[in-house]
Amino acid sequence: MRLNNGQVNKALIVIGLLSFYFLTLNVEAKVNKKVNEKYEFNIPVQPLSKSLNKLSDIAKISFLFPYDLVKNKKGNSIQGDYTVEQALTMLLKNTNLEGDLSNKKAFFIKPSSKNRYNNDELGNKQVNTQKTLLASIFTLMFSSTAIAEEAQDTKEIEKREKGKIEIIEVTSQKRNQNQQKVGIAVTAFSADMLETLGVVQPIDIAQHTPNLNVKNVLNKSAPIFTIRGIGNAAFTSNSVAPVGVYVDELFLPTNNMMSFSVFDVERVEVLKGPQGTLFGRNTTAGAVSFITKRPSDVSEGNFSLTLGNYGVAEAEAAYGGALTDNLSTRIAGKWTYQDEGTFENTLTGNKLGATNTFAVRAGFLLELDDAEIYWNIHGGRDRSENEPWIAIGTGALDNPSSPATETPGLNGMQYRNPCLSKDDNSALDFVNNKNCVDRLGYHDNNHDLRVGEFSKEPKIESDSFGALINATFDFDSFSLTSITGYESLDKMAEEDFDGGPHKIGDGNYSNKVSLFSQEFRFASNEPLFGKINWMAGAIYYVDSQHITDIYGYRDRLNHDVLVDFKQDTTSIAVYAHTDTQLTDKLSMILGVRYTDDEITFDGGTSIINRDDDYTGVTTFFSETAITVENGKTTSEEVTGKFGLNYDISDDVMIYGSYSQGYKAGVWNGFWALQAGDHSATEPEYIDAYEVGIKSKMLDSTLQVNASLYLYDYTDMQLFADVIETGAFTIFNAGEAEVSGGEVEINWFPTDNLELRGGIGYTDSKISAHFGSLDFDDVQAANTPKLTYNMMARYFWEVNGNTNAFVQADYVHQDDVFFSLGNQKAISQSGYGLVGFRAGFDMDIDGQWWSVSAWVKNATDEEYFTEILPSGSAGTISGQVGSPMLYGITVKSDF
Repeated sequence: MRLNNGQVNKALIVIGLLSFYFLTLNVEAKVNKKVNEKYEFNIPVQPLSKSLNKLSDIAKISFLFPYDLVKNKKGNSIQGDYTVEQALTMLLKNTNLEGDLSNKKAFFIKPSSKNRYNNDELGNKQVNTQKTLLASIFTLMFSSTAIAEEAQDTKEIEKREKGKIEIIEVTSQKRNQNQQKVGIAVTAFSADMLETLGVVQPIDIAQHTPNLNVKNVLNKSAPIFTIRGIGNAAFTSNSVAPVGVYVDELFLPTNNMMSFSVFDVERVEVLKGPQGTLFGRNTTAGAVSFITKRPSDVSEGNFSLTLGNYGVAEAEAAYGGALTDNLSTRIAGKWTYQDEGTFENTLTGNKLGATNTFAVRAGFLLELDDAEIYWNIHGGRDRSENEPWIAIGTGALDNPSSPATETPGLNGMQYRNPCLSKDDNSALDFVNNKNCVDRLGYHDNNHDLRVGEFSKEPKIESDSFGALINATFDFDSFSLTSITGYESLDKMAEEDFDGGPHKIGDGNYSNKVSLFSQEFRFASNEPLFGKINWMAGAIYYVDSQHITDIYGYRDRLNHDVLVDFKQDTTSIAVYAHTDTQLTDKLSMILGVRYTDDEITFDGGTSIINRDDDYTGVTTFFSETAITVENGKTTSEEVTGKFGLNYDISDDVMIYGSYSQGYKAGVWNGFWALQAGDHSATEPEYIDAYEVGIKSKMLDSTLQVNASLYLYDYTDMQLFADVIETGAFTIFNAGEAEVSGGEVEINWFPTDNLELRGGIGYTDSKISAHFGSLDFDDVQAANTPKLTYNMMARYFWEVNGNTNAFVQADYVHQDDVFFSLGNQKAISQSGYGLVGFRAGFDMDIDGQWWSVSAWVKNATDEEYFTEILPSGSAGTISGQVGSPMLYGITVKSDF
């Protein structure tokens, strides 16, 4: 006897109902207990059906769901200890699905209330397929009363979770982990946190990260990162900082590449301490890693529009979804425009500092049974005005001459005698003293820091392009990841360094750079012998830079100065990292790395644009070009890490580690006065010791992380100006010791109030002797001893589809020196910045809209972000931080 399809489906439904009946009788007694227990979950982002099965395996409880309802959806990651209800709520967030525990017997997955009817209609159209068996059971088991109970239960779960700390999954150890389970001092920001804190560019991260300092070299571009007192003060394009900056695991070699817009980002991780056994390049201070959002097979998108003072208009958008059953795409872009700069040039009447940047990224994700391949192409364009430096003369107008080896200046006037003591007076004291002039006797009588007479109205022209392929292949016991990256940048930036009407420090800096990186990584899928998570890899990295810097000196010399050179870097490394579970509570970290670096330098300094009619002193530069032909520096080193993590409880972990760091030598790319000035430093080395604690308390409403560290440096690479010549140089320090600590707190004292804060302390002692330079126990440049930040955010439900919030934040930094000389004139005294944000979001016809108003630097604090001394220009030129900015942002998720 043969059954037709209709009879088969009916029979399957009856069998399914009977099976379900006996199943619920068998598990009812056990489930009541299981739903209240906490389980340890470690579920990555993956297809939702797979995540639900994993959840079922861990908690030993049944989940029923229609196949068609979940087949094109992904579940969120779950890391930590939670009840089944809590885990399911996080898993289904933003999937338009919800779960219900009907009579404590089994969980049913169904459409959320606002999307239920559309999904039911889709299910009804496919009711004749065998895949709708569970959908039929699902429909028969629920009445209108049950639906009402489910909605109430879901709201209760969401209410309980609302006042708890957000779990952030990080990949600082190259595998998905709860940041609270990683024995590294790491500050992580999720996409929601970045939006909450108003982060729009990399420099904004520092205000909310203890012991991280970021400043721009050229006012609006080329940021330099300093972590725990370790950074590179050198402003030349070829300098590689001891802090590694990564985007999607691709290392960026030059600060010119780090002015990118932050948009459509999944999270940001700031790792403190030497990184080498995991990250692509060896760094001695730490790493800042930006991870962008990958495509998914769920159609979704967002857009936002920001309008602010100074004619600010910023638009951002992203959209993605499935192209086929296993191929998804996501396209995102950002445009930033500022019509009016914050500086005024009284020589022309123009405002300076307008902004016009654009960036776009297109990504594709191919998901196969045993492989996942992600690739993207991205690019950006910048056609902005740069901001000028502030004219701060240091010579005495009433006593111009003194013996000196350097004698430039109009009609022999030198103005070399100091007008004030740099050790005892601040930069503003020099600004306000009319007797303080530059090498040509100029003093800016307008003491408004944002108004001046600028000989150059600087600009930025930059074009970037890049491509990335990240492929992971799963095998039975391990996975293979290949990361292939290419990046290029063609950038020109101008500056008026002396900040006055003469051309005694007008710069034009061009940098063409390209890089290629290939990394292979093998990692365990399951712990070896049930105890060892392991990872091993290799990387081949090359970059090439052509730097053409022109220093405009023609009003004090009879020429300009050209620094033109090419620099190529090749780095090859192999590394391994293990995490071994010694006992239920104790685990051990072991890592080792071998690195081989080669850096070549070809080019140097020459005189250009000579003026034969010049009547002053002609030059103190060499008439013959000073160059290096095919210079090369090589180094190789083995570094490692040892660490112990101990779980005091499920919510409290302590850790300790010893790690070694290494960074290859650096070539001096500043102008040269004599042979040998274009030279390379030796590598620098660090021994780093750290202990810390990571904890969650008060039912996951309070998170406290703290760490203490001690760094012992050998041959630390430093940057300073030589007083006798006015030149800058890079050299190795004799010794350096840096110690300190930080604490980060996130607390929900109530379901509707979030408090966040951090404090960092750094004590640095650097001693170095190089030629005439002599430093003894000085404080590191760009490193305030104390920093702290605070934020309070109150949010509440206005009605069923509208929420509102108000927020205030405050960041403070202690006194900071901008150079190793530790002089008061080249420093910024401690200051604080206040910000406010308030807004609401609402559901309009199933689409979420949010509106927020914000203010940054609400008290309009005036402060310097950089001061650079120049003996040859006779200045201590300064850059000024942003004034009060305010605006409104409208955003929609769809």
